[in-house]
Amino acid sequence: MSEISAKPEFEQEAATPKAEGAGDSWRQMAGPIALRALSVVILLLLWEAVSRVVSADIVPSLWRVVTVFVASLDDGYVWSDMAITAGRVVVAFALSMSIALTIGMALGTVGWFGRMFDFWVTIAAAVPSILYIVVAYLWMGLNDVAAIAASALVVAPSATFNVIQGVKAIDPGLSEMARAFRVPNRAILLRVLLPQTLPYLFAAARTGLALTWKIVIFVELMGRSSGVGYRIQYFYSLFNMERVLASALPFMLVMLLIELVVIRRLEVFLFRWRREEAR
Repeated sequence: MSEISAKPEFEQEAATPKAEGAGDSWRQMAGPIALRALSVVILLLLWEAVSRVVSADIVPSLWRVVTVFVASLDDGYVWSDMAITAGRVVVAFALSMSIALTIGMALGTVGWFGRMFDFWVTIAAAVPSILYIVVAYLWMGLNDVAAIAASALVVAPSATFNVIQGVKAIDPGLSEMARAFRVPNRAILLRVLLPQTLPYLFAAARTGLALTWKIVIFVELMGRSSGVGYRIQYFYSLFNMERVLASALPFMLVMLLIELVVIRRLEVFLFRWRREEAR
C-alpha cells in the first residue's frame, strides 16, 4: 500500500515544475511587453510635453493628429495611399533582394569574380540615394518603374554586403566532411550551407525591408502623384504639420506591426535550431 500511495505523490511532484515552467514563460513574455508599453507611454508623454512647450503649429498634440487622421479617413485617400505605397515596397524589396542574392553569391563563391568586382559594391553603396532617384526618373520618366528601380538600387548594395559575409562565413570543413560521407547535395544545402548563411540572409532581408519603405516614401515625395510620400509632400507644401504626421503615422505603425508580429516570429521559427542545440 505504501508503494501504491507513493506513486501519485511522485506524479504530483513531477507535474509541479511543468506548471512552474509555464508560469515562468508567461512572466518572461510579460516583462518585455510591459517595458515596451512603458516606452510607448513615455514617448507619448514627451510628445505631449513638447507640444505644450513649443507651438502647436510646429509640434501638434497627439490628440490633434489623431483627430485629423480620423477626418482623413472620411476623405478616402488614406487606405488607397497605403496600398499603393505597400505595393511599391513589396516589388522594390523583392527586386533588391534578388539583385543582392545574385551578385552577393557570385562575389562570395567565384574567386576571380569577387576580386574583379567586389569594390564596385562599395562604390554603389557610397553613391547618394538621391542620385539613383534622379537618374532613374530622367532615364525612365516619372513612373512607377523608375520609382521601384531607384528604390531597389539604393537598397541592393547594403543587402549585398550581408550576403557576401554569409557566404564567406561558411565553414569549408563541414562541406568537405559531408561530401566525404557521401551526403546528398540536397542535404548538404539544407543541413550544412543554409543554417550557416541564413542569419546573414535574414539580416539582409530585415534591414533591406526597413530601408526599402523609407526610400520608397522619399521616391514618392520626389516624383510620384500617389502614395504616402506624395501625400506628405502635398501637405508639406501647404505647411500643414498635422496632416503630414497624420499621413505618415499609419504607414509607420503598419511597418512596426509587421516587424513585431511577422518578422520576429519568423526569426524565432527560422532560428529555433539554436535553442535546440543549446539544450
